[in-house]
Amino acid sequence: MEPFEPHLSLLTTLAVGVLIGLEREQAKPETGGGAIGGIRTYPIFALVGALATMLEATSLWLPLVALGGVIGLLAISYAADLRAGRGHGMTTEASVIATYLLGALATSRGVIEPMSTRLILVIALGVILTFMLSSKQWLHGIASRVSREDFYATVKFLIVAVIALPLLPDRDMGPLDAINPFAVGLMIVLISGLSFVGYVAMRLVGKKRGLLLGASVGGLVSSTAVTLSVAGRTKKDADLAPAAGAAIAIASTIMMARVAVLVGLINAGLLRYLAIPLAAAAAGAVIGGFLVYRRGKVKDGNIAVENPFELGSAIRFGLLFAGIMLALKAAKTYLGNQGVYLAAAIGGTTDVDAVSLSSAKNFASEAHVATIAILIAVISNTIVKSSLALFIGGAALGKRAFLIGGLIIAGAVAGLVPLLV
Repeated sequence: MEPFEPHLSLLTTLAVGVLIGLEREQAKPETGGGAIGGIRTYPIFALVGALATMLEATSLWLPLVALGGVIGLLAISYAADLRAGRGHGMTTEASVIATYLLGALATSRGVIEPMSTRLILVIALGVILTFMLSSKQWLHGIASRVSREDFYATVKFLIVAVIALPLLPDRDMGPLDAINPFAVGLMIVLISGLSFVGYVAMRLVGKKRGLLLGASVGGLVSSTAVTLSVAGRTKKDADLAPAAGAAIAIASTIMMARVAVLVGLINAGLLRYLAIPLAAAAAGAVIGGFLVYRRGKVKDGNIAVENPFELGSAIRFGLLFAGIMLALKAAKTYLGNQGVYLAAAIGGTTDVDAVSLSSAKNFASEAHVATIAILIAVISNTIVKSSLALFIGGAALGKRAFLIGGLIIAGAVAGLVPLLV
């Protein structure tokens, strides 16, 4: 037993009980019912759990009997509320049981060691429980915004991330041993996860906060999708061209950050080479955004990004990623570095993320090759987006998009020069 372990465990138990009890005390007027427990009762329940566990050496049944007693008191209180017509949910009763178990965990031996880890876990769980109890309206508001399709897509994402991914073999196979199924699955989860975060953020903040806010969130999903969306709006209303150009700049800036995050997750050492070119390209996008944006007739906009996780989309991205991995490996084997750069240029026209991830994985020991390939993909994608803005959004948006794109490319090339010298 560590020094002062019983004292620290009991103090932690009481602190957690007071925290939860304080929240329940403040929530009493809102419940409109008997609401068992408050600032005094919850610490007592936590203390009962802690003491029952400490005395387990005298009787193995004592913690179970004490828990049964707590449940019995809760049942009596709940029945009294029902007879008095004070119907309510089971949140308070469940929180009492959870508080008892947190007290029991704080003084348990041999379950989670050392003591410091155990007490930190108890405190963390107590804070999380308090947050969940105090955030009823906020959590219900989130639930009301989630459609059945959103929930279904979330479950599918979890199936892929938690169930399917661990089952994939983690070894190179296929032609030229270029494809690692686990790596492909991991990339699907990473890209879908980032896209999903962007989508959830958009759902939470609302869809009518303007083109610029929409672009900030939509850039997490796809800067190309943002470009297509704002170009379509500008085609219908040319007055949106300045704001639409700024939206493209914002999405492109976020794309640079997204590439850096993805590469860092796969090959952190590569960021030493990519950091300056990506930062310079992002700076070019920011400068371009300021140059093309002017205040005026800017109407509220909305980047229409649907739920990004669909199994069909995930499978298509996986096939694209595997194809680019094979193309890069074959290009390197048969054509040398020039073949890799050609493959990166072609792949970048459709997806920068796939090229970035496959380059970071396949050329981990050839940082210069990977860096140049990724920047070529960024440049290729930038040219495609600028062209889409011109052909779909018209000349007003096109000239702004090409100005932004030119500054992005200039920044990327300027940042790359020191690495080549």
